[in-house]
Amino acid sequence: PVLKDVSFTIEPHEILGVIGPSGGGKSTLVQLLLGLRIPNSGSLKVDGQDLQTLKRSQWVRKATFVPQDSHLIEGSVAENIRFLRDWVSFEDIKAAAELANLAEDIEKWDDGYERQVGSGGSYLSGGQKQRLTIARALVEQPDLLILDEPTSSLDVRSETLIRSTLD
Repeated sequence: PVLKDVSFTIEPHEILGVIGPSGGGKSTLVQLLLGLRIPNSGSLKVDGQDLQTLKRSQWVRKATFVPQDSHLIEGSVAENIRFLRDWVSFEDIKAAAELANLAEDIEKWDDGYERQVGSGGSYLSGGQKQRLTIARALVEQPDLLILDEPTSSLDVRSETLIRSTLD
């Protein structure tokens, strides 16, 4: 066990940073918050309700994770934002792209939201891939957004856009 006597509250719209050495429990904490791991003791509560009592289908739409490395599927920009969620409307896709500061880039492309991203996003810049991954996370307006070093290895412009998104 790496996490002992951990207790904190995250208020709505609060930004919380977790830092620490490798092996310090950061990934374990993320897994607990996402409901991917059950605490050995204690509880994790969401609005006063134990996370374990929530239906998994409810929680996965309320909490989302943006990894450090963008994982994109081969397909269009819209398909990558929608990401296997057929119920997500095109209007929601556009709104998420706006929130992620990606819409301006998309509007400059001849094929817009139908632009193919290539294998692993090979047709996009690093900043565009990261903002696309953030748009995917924001498309269903989650209550909890967890980001793993979202600006690492980005150029200054892309980092500024992502920080603007988070603000």
